[in-house]
Parts: sequence; C-alpha cells; structure tokens
Amino acid sequence: MSHSRSMPDGGRAAARYVEEVAMNDMHWLRNASVLALGMAAVAATPALAEDSAASASGNSAATQQSSSSTDQTSDVQQGDIVVTAQRRAERLQDVPISITAVSGADLQRLHADNVGRLEFIAPGFTWGSQGSDSFPAIRGVRTSLVSAQNDPVIGFYIDGIYQSRTQQQSIPLFDIARVEVQRGPQGTLYGRNTFGGNLSVVTASPTGEYEGGLNVDVGNYNAQRIDGFVNLPLSDTLGLRVAGVYQDHDGYVRSSAGVEMADLKEYAGRASLKWTPDSRLEVELHGGFWRRDDAGAGSYGYKVAGTLIDPQTGYQSINGVPYAVNPSVKNGSVLVNGVDIGVAVTPGAYTNDWDYQPFEHIREDYVSGTIGYDVGAATVRSITGYTFFRAHRSADNDQSSVVFQNTAIGFGSGQQEPNTRARTFTQELQLVSNSTDPFQWIVGGYYLHDDIFETYQQKIDAPNSVIPGFRADAALKTDAYAAYAQATYAIVPDTLRLIGGIRYSYEKKAFDFADFADGIPNTYTFTTPYSVTSGSPSFESVTWRAGVQYTPSRRTMVYATASTGFASGGVNDTGGNTSIPASYAPQKVNAYEAGIKNQFLNGRVQTELALYYNKYTDLQINVYTPLVSYFGSAGRARSYGGEVTLRTLPLPDLHVDATAAYLNGEYTRYISGNNFYGASNGADPVSLDLAGRRIPQSPRLKTTVAVYYDIGMGDAGTIAPYVNWLHSSSYFTTDYNTALDFQRAYDKFDVSLRWTEAHGRFYVEGYGNNVTDQAVLLSAVVGRAQRVQVSYGPPATYGVRAGVKF
Repeated sequence: MSHSRSMPDGGRAAARYVEEVAMNDMHWLRNASVLALGMAAVAATPALAEDSAASASGNSAATQQSSSSTDQTSDVQQGDIVVTAQRRAERLQDVPISITAVSGADLQRLHADNVGRLEFIAPGFTWGSQGSDSFPAIRGVRTSLVSAQNDPVIGFYIDGIYQSRTQQQSIPLFDIARVEVQRGPQGTLYGRNTFGGNLSVVTASPTGEYEGGLNVDVGNYNAQRIDGFVNLPLSDTLGLRVAGVYQDHDGYVRSSAGVEMADLKEYAGRASLKWTPDSRLEVELHGGFWRRDDAGAGSYGYKVAGTLIDPQTGYQSINGVPYAVNPSVKNGSVLVNGVDIGVAVTPGAYTNDWDYQPFEHIREDYVSGTIGYDVGAATVRSITGYTFFRAHRSADNDQSSVVFQNTAIGFGSGQQEPNTRARTFTQELQLVSNSTDPFQWIVGGYYLHDDIFETYQQKIDAPNSVIPGFRADAALKTDAYAAYAQATYAIVPDTLRLIGGIRYSYEKKAFDFADFADGIPNTYTFTTPYSVTSGSPSFESVTWRAGVQYTPSRRTMVYATASTGFASGGVNDTGGNTSIPASYAPQKVNAYEAGIKNQFLNGRVQTELALYYNKYTDLQINVYTPLVSYFGSAGRARSYGGEVTLRTLPLPDLHVDATAAYLNGEYTRYISGNNFYGASNGADPVSLDLAGRRIPQSPRLKTTVAVYYDIGMGDAGTIAPYVNWLHSSSYFTTDYNTALDFQRAYDKFDVSLRWTEAHGRFYVEGYGNNVTDQAVLLSAVVGRAQRVQVSYGPPATYGVRAGVKF
C-alpha cells in the first residue's frame, strides 16, 4: 500500500524532507534519461522501408472507419490513425500537436469506464478525482477549483460540444469511436478553458450495417456493468444507433460508525441519427441522458490525513510557521492547545470517522447536432449543443463523529449540502477548406450561454454556535463569443508549411449572490439575506498560434510551434466584505513546443517525441484569510519537459506500446495568505511564499508499458494476454507541498486474459486492475483548521467480462 510519509519536525526537518523527495526522484530521472534518449534516437532514425497501410495500432489505434463529405480524408489510407484535433479529419502523423488517440476497442481493453483511465496510455496526463469532481492535469496544468463560479482548465468535449462542469468529465464511456488527449493549450481552435489541453470524446456514429453488441462485467465489491448498442440502417441514407450502459459497485471506504462511501450506481443512454441524402450533405443528431448516485464527499476529500502542526509549539503550521489557533485534528491526538476535540485520525487509506451518510445525485440530459454541407471549395459546418445538468450532494462537514463544543474550531459539526442546476447552450459555425495544397484554412465563430443556479446550505451542530446554519444562493450567467481563423501554407509543396492562427474571445459573467443565516433573533432568517452581491464583469482575450511544419516524407514529420491559451476569469461571493474582489482575471499561458513523428519498418514502428516549455501567468488560486477565503489571480508558474510515445508490432499480433514523460513544473511567484481558521483575537494572517514549490499532480517521471498478444488457435479461436504497467515518481497534491499531501513513487499493474471464438462474435475475459493493491493519493485539500483532507484511488479490483456481437 502506498501512503503519505509522516510529517517531519520543524522548518529544518521540512527542508530535509523536501530534499529527500528530490533525491527520491533522481533514481527514476536517471532511468528516464536513458529511456528518453533511446526512444528519441529511434524517433530520429530515417524510415527504413516504403510506405505501408499497416499501422502499429496499439493503445492509440483510432483508425479510419469511413470518410464522409464533411471530412477531408483524401490522404488517409486504411490503417492510419485519424484524429480531428484541428477540426478536420487528418492522419495523426500529419498533425503538429501532441495527441494520444485511443480507439473504442482499446478503451475496452483498458477497462476505461471514464477518461481517467487514459493516464495509463497518455504521456503527460495525470488524473485526480473526489467523487464525481474531476481534477485532470496535463503538463503542470490542473483543474483545482470546482465551485459553481469556477471553470475547468482542461477542456472536455463530447462530439464537438463543450462540457462546462467539472463533474461531466466523470461521465461513463460506452460505444465510443475514439478519445483524443490533446496536450498543450488549444487556444486558437477551441478557445476558452483549454488552458492545459483537451479531452475530446467522439461517440460511434450510425453505420450502414445491421449490427449490435452486448458486454457484461461482474467483479469484487459486488461490481456489475452492462453496456451495449444496436445499429439500424433505416434506409440507404438514414441510420439509427442506440447505446446504453448500467454499472454499480459497493463502496470501498468505511467509517468507524459504519458509513459506506466510494460506492457508485449510474446508467446512461444515447441515441444517434445520421442522414446523408447525397455526397454533399451530412446531418448527425445525438440525444442522451446520464444518471449517477453515489456516496461522494463533495470536493474536500473523504478522509482527514492530519493537521499541520509545529511540533515545538503545538500550533498550526505549514513548514514550521506557527499560528496561535485551535486545530481540529493533530495526527491522532485528542488534546490540542488544551481543547479536547475527541478526534483521532483513522488508520489506513480507506477508513474515516464520518458519522453522517453522504450522498450525491447527478442528472444530465443533452441533445446535439452537427450539419455539414460541401459547397465545393469548402465545407460549411454547424455544431449545436444543449445540456441540462443537475447535481445535489451532501457531506459531513467536520468529517468526524464529534460534536464540537467550541465554535473557534472551523464551523463545528454539521452537514454541507450544495445543489446545482446548469443549462448550457453552444453554437459553432465553421467554414473549412476542402483543398489542402498549398493553402489549407478554417474560419469560425462560437457562442456559449451558461446559466447556473446553486444553493449551498450548511447545518452547524456545535452547541456554542451563534447560528444553527446558513445558506448561500448563487445565480450565474455567462455569455461567451469568439471568432477564429487558422491556416497553413505550403511554401515548399508537400514538404514545408507555415502555420498561423488567431482567436478573439469576449465573455460577460453576470452574477447575483445572496447569503442567509438562521438563528439570530430579529436579525437573520433564511428568507431575508444579510448580504447581496451583484455584478457583471467582462473579459477579453486574444490567443494565437504560429509555427512551421516540415514533412520530408509521408513517414516523417517535424514541427515547432508557439501558442497561447487562457482560462476564463471568474467571480466571488463577497458576503458584503469590501476587501474581497468581486471578480478575478483570466489565467494565461505562453507555450512552446517542438516535436517529431515517425513511421518505419513498414509501419510496424511508430514514434513520437515532443519537447515543451510553458509559462503561466495570473494563475487562479484560493486566497485565505483567518475568517474567509475567496478566489483570486496572483500566481505565476512554469513547466518544461518531454514526452515520448512508442507503438510497435515486433511480431504479427504482438503489440508493445510504451510512453515516457518528464515534467518539471514549479511556481515562480505565489504569495498565499496562510490557510487557517479560528485564529485567536488580534492574530494577523502571515503570508506564505510558495515560489519554488512543485505544481501539484506533476510527477517528474511517468512511464507506461502495455503488451498484448493475440494468439491464434485456429478453429479454437484466439487467446489474448494483456499487461499494462504504470510507474509514477512522487508528487504533491496541494500547492503547499507538505508531507500530508505527498504521494510517494508507485507502480500499478493491470492484467487480463481474453478468449475470443474463431469468428470474433463472442469472448470471455478475466481481469485484474491495480493487482498490487496500491493506495494512490488522487486529491488533497488543506481545509479548515489546517487539516489536510485526502482521497485515494480504488484498491485492487478483479472480475470476469463476457461479450457478444451480432
């Protein structure tokens, strides 16, 4: 089991601890250097044979299925990996962006119930989560703010439709054509909130064949999953495809009071209709729903790992800076600063001390449509989407079985209950050139309307509390507009192209916050707000992309680009406090990347190498004071590194794929008011300089290796063993880089063995995920009273899966 280390004593010990962390990584960095140099040498090797339609289609094999009038696929051959990262269908080999493309078959092999599993095959991508709240990280950029007024910084798209809530990134995957992980800012073609990159899901389209499939999965923790699809060609020009999934499992987290957490029950469905009356017009419509119920813990972690204490004074501390306050937890001690708080930190990664059964209910309904019409020189495309999202959840605010007697300790005992409703409409119009030589271009316009209403209620059970509870209502409306253009021009035909793009974005956020309190006679009630905050700030951004692309042959492509991106600004509920800013600015990035993509040995080996440097400004952070916290823009950071992908077919039907990613990311400017509550009277907040701290969820080295072998047995069918190994060096999960949010280096293994009947119509598979039972820290928050609250990923799971095609 992989757990955080104990907290060192004092400032000097803290320094030694950080040094130990760095030394712990050096062993793996040396290995990474050898691996990266070897794979880079392979990437730079000239192709040794003529072009081949075969592709070493391992974990990234999103191959061409069909071409249409709206996709420019003239250079695509059978077996090529096809992506749409540049808003047109292209060979992955020809796209000057770092992309991992994963087919539906590979998603099934990976047991990818959601996009979080892609960290097993996508270099530079790390997944964090708590319940349905998702914290993806790419190249040192991570989504960390998940309140209603915050936006994700890693874009998430389904069939070209932007998903505006962080919880939507947990939607189950089923009947998928491919998923693309696009690394680096995509500020020109995608715009807002693609600050670190994109996750793009493309669902399976209706085809001209009568076909269907069904998969059934059972495993430990009473896990069960059923997913399937039916495809019906209604005529020569009209096709219908219906797909769905149901899955549930028991919880793997238990409290000392018997509360079960980390369970799941969800189901989803989708219907797709595709109409192609002629070679010029294509219309595809989607409609679907998602229902999820679980015992999540909100956004704050399900377990208290401990409290940051200066051991010499007994006061709260981050790295030895003392504060005269009453902490709520001290690593197992029930007596702190003379206050008997009765809380002990529970042992193990999957136990806690909750006395309240939490819940989370997510409901989502959506429709979308894409219309493409070929007008000759170009294709006109319209992409429209509407989503109605609801989330209602409740959690144990104090994360203990204690009824606190002192109101100075955070907010005391109680339950928190946010309820969110969001309606999002998007409309995009594109004009895409059909010709690729010498001038290839796309122009477009984009509009988003996001309407959110959230009610947050807090019940306080502390006997000495002056109020038994409070409520905060938030009404937020965002209108975002953008116009963009991107083009490439071949200054040397078929060999050397220049890249240029620009996007103008404008958005306006109107907000109304109302805060209520209950229990103070003749003063506050839940019907009369004691504070109302309103405003409508606007933000503008211009993002661009420039570069050069050199293609000496169809098998080799070299590129270098410079680009910018941004994540939307936001607003604060000031609660009548004039010292809190009503809004904060967008965060921005300047990104530089160079790479090479190669295919050789008749397509049996594919390599990709990318080097990058990113500079981040106006990073959005939580700003803490002794009494309140709010969102602000105050940070700067930088990250640099390299990523290598290798896909090989050393023997017929033997696939060996590997990735390696080196990442060095740290804050260069970040002054934080220390995160503490309940300070004694007269205590002033002491600023803490976080410059030089590592960016959370940024392991210095991450490597993966996947091996699977389809062994033919004639009429007896095929048997396919599969092994997937992931190694991650150590990393932190909060900005503070403390011992309690530290994840040490770990290795995870997934294995499976599948038998498929000779005609490929039926299979049976046994599998095990995380077979070494590593408890990996997925998220952490330095919360109230300096306690660190954490969440771990699932323990070992195993089961049997069977499927049929018809």
